[in-house]
Amino acid sequence: MLSVFPTTTTGMMRVARLVVSRPRRRCWCRLSLPLMLILMLSLSLPITRSLPADIVQKFHDPEVERMNHLVVDKNTGRVYVGAVNRLYQLSPDLLLVVKEVTGPKGDSTACSMLDCPREAQKRPVDNVNKALVIDYTTTRLISCGSLFQGMCTVRNLHNISDVVQEVKEAVVANNATASTVAFIAPGPPNPPVSQVMYVGVTFTGNSPYRSEVPAVSSRSLDKDKMLNIAEAAVTTGTRMYVNSLSRERYPINYIYGFSSGGFSYFLTTQMKNTETPIYLSKLVRVCQDDEHYYSYTEIPINCTSDERIYNLVQAAYVGKAGSVLAGDLGITAQDDVLFAVFAESDGPNSDVPRPHSALCVYSLKAIRRKFMSNIQRCFSGEGQRGLEFISPSHKCISTSNRSHAKAGDPNTVTEVTAFFLKPEVCWSPASRRVAQHFVVERVTKRQYEEESKRAT
Repeated sequence: MLSVFPTTTTGMMRVARLVVSRPRRRCWCRLSLPLMLILMLSLSLPITRSLPADIVQKFHDPEVERMNHLVVDKNTGRVYVGAVNRLYQLSPDLLLVVKEVTGPKGDSTACSMLDCPREAQKRPVDNVNKALVIDYTTTRLISCGSLFQGMCTVRNLHNISDVVQEVKEAVVANNATASTVAFIAPGPPNPPVSQVMYVGVTFTGNSPYRSEVPAVSSRSLDKDKMLNIAEAAVTTGTRMYVNSLSRERYPINYIYGFSSGGFSYFLTTQMKNTETPIYLSKLVRVCQDDEHYYSYTEIPINCTSDERIYNLVQAAYVGKAGSVLAGDLGITAQDDVLFAVFAESDGPNSDVPRPHSALCVYSLKAIRRKFMSNIQRCFSGEGQRGLEFISPSHKCISTSNRSHAKAGDPNTVTEVTAFFLKPEVCWSPASRRVAQHFVVERVTKRQYEEESKRAT
């Protein structure tokens, strides 16, 4: 069920407290991404001070138990919802405009997107919505489901019953539980003019065709190559795979994705490394003009307070700081800020969250500065570089020692090392103070020079 709440303030924290009924604590407990989106929707409603703090409108379909994704058209206020076997188009006040049935349909994991072997046994399978994204450039809604190896459809944003294009490509996760995050942002071949869809997908391993689906990719939005890998060469492209030795034993759960300052980011939960089954959260980053994903980076990120470790990110949102928070963080009101909700894991070797949660706040400017600090220290030969589930880890090499540079590749510098960063704000049952552990992966000389400019 979706609900709209009246609001008497433009401050996100006050609206959040109203919804979760915690008027005196700056702590969100088990806050989900759909709920966070509903909170953002409530901020856009007209302010009505005379109304009680109660629900003013609801949308509910008794045929559907779970709704997976919600997006709001920033131009019209229309609401689009992806659910199990259903897609909905709602008016700004949550009145039903269009309902589309997307499943169940006959399918088998033994089938590819294009063909099905004779011995494959098809059965009715639910179509779980895995991604729902608005492409404002073409006024289209991209909806991806778990059926047919994770296929997507492109629909008319004004009338979602009008299917503009069916994409015969495995794009998202092909079961109900594996994660997928997708968002549109600038990307190759010509950012910021060209836009691509960034996709992060958990490996399922339930079909021989899943090894062809990248863990992270940038996909074209051009009609003739819709959702193909945006730039692809023989050995590189706008994609990253977990190596075949690690896919089954190193699951990556994608939570949220966003764009800021020329980079695209994913928040994930995963193990510390392939040999240590301790779960933590990581921030993944790639440069938006990188046609080869050489700039792919990962940053482990924790939220701790009063000796309690909130290691599993549950939901996140990137927005502008606003004047009060900006003053606290030492940034401008127009700078990007990452709000991330973390939970404690049920044990060091568990990825199951406990009920206790905390909200940590980070300015993207501070994150970029810490990336630069890490890169500079790796240039000096400190720390390790590489992610073993992608490629072997090696010691950082000082750039002053040119004999170690790869022949024929003058742009190659170092990869990364590990150091710490404090988030500017942490709201939890006990307040503020936490250190983060950062690891950066690959960096080219051009990216380093561009990042130096952005970080200042």
